[in-house]
Amino acid sequence: MNGLRVIESGTGPAVLWVHGYTMDSTLWQPLWDLLPGWRHIGVDLPGHGGSEPLRRGQTLPELALRLAAFADAEVAHRVVGLSFGSGVALQMALEAPEVVRNLVLAAPTLGGAPPDPAARRRYMELMTLRRARGAPEQMAELWMDSPPDIFRGTEAHPALRARLREVIGRHSWAELDTGAMAMLGMHRHPPEDLARVRARTTVIVGDSDMPVFTANAHTLQENVPGCELRVIPGTAHLPLLERPEIAADAVFQGLSLPEKVGKVI
Repeated sequence: MNGLRVIESGTGPAVLWVHGYTMDSTLWQPLWDLLPGWRHIGVDLPGHGGSEPLRRGQTLPELALRLAAFADAEVAHRVVGLSFGSGVALQMALEAPEVVRNLVLAAPTLGGAPPDPAARRRYMELMTLRRARGAPEQMAELWMDSPPDIFRGTEAHPALRARLREVIGRHSWAELDTGAMAMLGMHRHPPEDLARVRARTTVIVGDSDMPVFTANAHTLQENVPGCELRVIPGTAHLPLLERPEIAADAVFQGLSLPEKVGKVI
């Protein structure tokens, strides 16, 4: 995909995967290994992994339309998003309902929902450290420290935590200099928009996730027609990464749900 790094694995019906903030598509492989029979396509979001920088002023609908066009070209009518990536995936379903027919949202992020207070404070601390020319490893350690509890669930999984530290340690943090993430975060997902989602939607949340994301999961369940909620035991904010051997079944069921009759015109 022009300007964006794409990683693929497997064969079968195509699934587009959208990762979380400061992550990249290499983190999906353990879960992909548990989901044979699909063509998994991971795309690094702008400003992440091997992709181009995030353009200042880009809106969430613009980013969603770009990814939806790519998904359409790849016949990837199934989309999985994690944390920030779930907000992108949700917007894809709103912008291009004819493309996104099965939608799996893990640790769901909703534009306009109350932010986690500790996460907001940590973001400001990251900006301060960035201005002080903090080293990449310092930025990664600060971001992964709890609270907020974004990465607390990984403390029980040393190999995953080390891998995350490696990936986040390569993150450029350029969006802190340009303010590019601020525009993406300005978009809102009111209930009336959620009611327009036509994709078969499955929401996945860890049983120990932060309250904000648990509330988001219930908001989606209440407002997205036919939305199914799956809770993954023994996980926190990153259930697909923390316990892929358990989360794989919920993802598989979400990808396998039949399309809604009369959805595509």
